[in-house]
Amino acid sequence: MKTYKLGNLGDRVLTVKNRNGQHVATLRVKDVDMKYVELKWAEFRQVVSKVNGAATSVSNRAEGIKLQLHIGVTSGIRCVDFRKFYKHFGSEDSEIKPTRHGVALRLEECASLYTLIADINSAYPTIGSAQPCYYDDDHLNQMGWLNCLECHPFHVKLSQSTTP
Repeated sequence: MKTYKLGNLGDRVLTVKNRNGQHVATLRVKDVDMKYVELKWAEFRQVVSKVNGAATSVSNRAEGIKLQLHIGVTSGIRCVDFRKFYKHFGSEDSEIKPTRHGVALRLEECASLYTLIADINSAYPTIGSAQPCYYDDDHLNQMGWLNCLECHPFHVKLSQSTTP
């Protein structure tokens, strides 16, 4: 297991550990609750430029910034929020709500995380070369996509047979 401190305070860390033969990146906040969120590293790498752009705008005091990609950036809070979001069935996209499961990084801690990306990708080739689940062949049809536990973690696996 390797731990990287983010920022100067050291209360937020990125941990990379081996779980069942696969490396997993986890953001943790050292406090009483030991809050944490596991990063889907492949998806994080794909949205990091959008998140960095929004965070830079917030850092430059821009108003009206709101980016939610399971990684939230909002101009009023001045942090990057790695959090799970949810939407009630039938509600509008503007009604996306945050869950309590997540970690908020200060802008300087997030900048520290961005500098670690290349180091982690080279040190851990399994997560450095990982692709998001939606690139897999099982996402080529609707049933495969609906059965993906990454895309639908609370969904019951559907059967492909239609026998009564």
